[in-house]
Amino acid sequence: MASTKHRAAGFSLVEVLVSIVVLSMGLLGAIGMLLASVRTSNESATFTAALSLARDLSEKVRMNKGIATRNDAGNAYLVEDWREGGASEAAATGAACVGGGAVCSTADLAAWDMNEWQRRIPKALPDARVSVCFDEAPWNAAAQAYTWTCSKTGRTVVVKLGWTPRAGLGAKADSSSAPRLVMQLVAGQVRDGQAGS
Repeated sequence: MASTKHRAAGFSLVEVLVSIVVLSMGLLGAIGMLLASVRTSNESATFTAALSLARDLSEKVRMNKGIATRNDAGNAYLVEDWREGGASEAAATGAACVGGGAVCSTADLAAWDMNEWQRRIPKALPDARVSVCFDEAPWNAAAQAYTWTCSKTGRTVVVKLGWTPRAGLGAKADSSSAPRLVMQLVAGQVRDGQAGS
């Protein structure tokens, strides 16, 4: 009788140990899913911030279309390969075009708009990279990705935004990858002599 009780007690201890191991593995899986959810939520928030920045610039450009459609040095909206912490970040250009009594030309307004917009980028996007340029073909079909290089031709103005996504616990991914968001700011227009759609 004593040996039967001893075997039953030993079997219960093995069951408890196995259930602890199974429970631990389940908890580790749940923690992994929670961490993945937090990373996805953070990246979604960053993408939403980038989209908001692009839409804000789109509104500024459409309000000042006379400057935005110029493909020359007089267009302050054009920025090629701006990076967070770069030399161009410190340069404040354009008069303060804010308030009821502010007197600004359209060129001053464009420079002020871009200065204010660029100040907001590092707060919203980690390790940001930006290009605002004339580009008729931002999509590279061979690489199946958007490109940072701009054709500088045509009538279509696009904004290209890139940032470094968080790759894991404190690690960063490569910041030299393709733009993560490309948005058309000024649509290409049909030139004289071309057929309309």
